[in-house]
Amino acid sequence: MKNILLLLCFFAGFSIIQAQEQYNDSKGFRAGFAAGYLSEIESIGGSVDLLYQIDQKWSFGITTLFTVNELPNKERLKWFTTDLNARYKVYDEFYMLAGGQYLYQTLIEKTYIGGFESGEQAVKDSNFGANIGAGYIYHLLSNANVFAEIKYTLLADESVPVQSSGYMQARIGMVFDL
Repeated sequence: MKNILLLLCFFAGFSIIQAQEQYNDSKGFRAGFAAGYLSEIESIGGSVDLLYQIDQKWSFGITTLFTVNELPNKERLKWFTTDLNARYKVYDEFYMLAGGQYLYQTLIEKTYIGGFESGEQAVKDSNFGANIGAGYIYHLLSNANVFAEIKYTLLADESVPVQSSGYMQARIGMVFDL
């Protein structure tokens, strides 16, 4: 029984190594999803990615992220970001990225009279910013990839209610070759 289990582990490991060697880094589209953490609003969100591989070194990516966070005083903050980034592979599957971002945020403020909620008011704001970051792609199978990415976004002006002009974002997710 141990020999059969050992043989199965050997073949599984060999097929993963073989998939790593057969990975094709040529032109084409990739699509995927990720979970991310935003440092400024201390919230976790989900994102959708669409990438286009130009050649073995260069690619472009569009990332759309959505997150919601409860703030003190029972307020709620929603962030919706869209990034357009150029990526350059520096070494192996380690890449650097740079690009722009559009941030659309909604703050839902609740008003209270005598301890009871009397209504809600939505404050909407949008900003443009610039991204710079790095990431790593691990080729899991011939068409499935796992990635980790961290980037810093510098916003054009201060956001409401966030009193900062920049934030960090870390993401981990999967991308599939189409």
